[in-house]
Amino acid sequence: MGSAAKPRVLFLCTGNSCRSQMAQGWARALRPDLEAISAGTHPQPLNRLAVRAMAETGIDISANQPKTLDAIHPPPDVVVTVCDAADAECPVIPGVRVLHAPFDDPPALACGARDDDDAMPHYRRVRDEIRGFVVSLKLPFTKETLMTNPSSSTTKASCCGPDCCTSEPSLAAGDSIRQQVRESYSTIARAGSWSVASSCGTSPAGGGCCGPATFTPDQLASAIGYSQTELGGTPDGANMGLSCGNPTALASLAPGEVVLDLGSGGGFDCFIAGAKVGPSGSVIGVDMTPDMITKARANTATYTSRTGLANVQFRLGEIESLPVGDRSVDVVISNCVLNLSPDKPRVWREIARVLKPGGRVAVSDLALLRPLPEAIRGDIEALVGCIAGAVLIEDTRAQMAAAGFTRIELKQKPQYIEALTMWEDPLVKKILAALPVGDSPADYITSLDISASIP
Repeated sequence: MGSAAKPRVLFLCTGNSCRSQMAQGWARALRPDLEAISAGTHPQPLNRLAVRAMAETGIDISANQPKTLDAIHPPPDVVVTVCDAADAECPVIPGVRVLHAPFDDPPALACGARDDDDAMPHYRRVRDEIRGFVVSLKLPFTKETLMTNPSSSTTKASCCGPDCCTSEPSLAAGDSIRQQVRESYSTIARAGSWSVASSCGTSPAGGGCCGPATFTPDQLASAIGYSQTELGGTPDGANMGLSCGNPTALASLAPGEVVLDLGSGGGFDCFIAGAKVGPSGSVIGVDMTPDMITKARANTATYTSRTGLANVQFRLGEIESLPVGDRSVDVVISNCVLNLSPDKPRVWREIARVLKPGGRVAVSDLALLRPLPEAIRGDIEALVGCIAGAVLIEDTRAQMAAAGFTRIELKQKPQYIEALTMWEDPLVKKILAALPVGDSPADYITSLDISASIP
């Protein structure tokens, strides 16, 4: 076993020729706090385009030798399966926790490529997604937690067999929040809308935070500023009722721009943005939930068939560690997502990092007019609904200014809370019950249009 100070992490794929080798390369270059190794269930020769893609970043993996699990000694502390097939064939290693982080297969993506240069964009995209994952990978494991009896686990673990996982380790507060949010949004992605996935019951599909049957995701989107043309142009299921504004309208997108959407979900705003930037532009959606990435990528085929555009892609990653290069994006958008982050100042710094000089940000999110009662702020349902994680308007301004943003504009948009109140959204009703008599949710919460630029 690796030491508590430097855990031994095995990146596992079937062939150990591409994805796991890139993950090992990134980890060795960027994560001196861990010992990175890789292996495959059915090793194949090292993929030369994966070598080329990593060499473009200054990382040489050409001397790596694909290997089987039998060649890994001593055993790892953690196994990360980076493809679905490896997850299905997950090894059973007593006392070792197995995490599943699936990435697309670059050779499969590039199977119709005319030549190497035509194939390389697929390798670069997956390479960058893996980088974001490796950078944000949290490993608060110790030998003691690794050897805990699996039956003592009180939290759902990412396992592939009854003996391969240990109890969930103690997480820092921020990591615990991310885990809870990721699990909730995985359920939402599989269900198709927030309402069906919520803990409020089994109400028919609808919109809003807890999904009453009295309105749909499209009705909510219309109430907060989306046009019927925009709604009609997106793939079915892309809109899951998770919006609190229309950042694509706020951004005034132009043809040819590169757009980054934080917390892209099923791809709703990405597809709207893609039509606006056209064939000479591109849109990158980033989401930390694999089920959301899978859903968005499945929706991409419908988007392309309807529009003729192939300018939208989706990457797995956390918004605190974006899988995007420095100064590579014209516009960053986000829709009711930043409040889910336990480290909002870091998110604003990451946005500033990826924006080109003169680039701009257009975000719709929830904000507080005054502090919420403590009972609401500690409610996980309110957190996933982006309300418990909201901060005061002036706190948002201060965080943005500290990250280097200028021309900051924060415009209150009460329509979102008014719509949910009118439709008797269960979460809003729950909040109302916790407020002092005579107060309303609109006295505390507002939707906020946030715009700014980076020098």
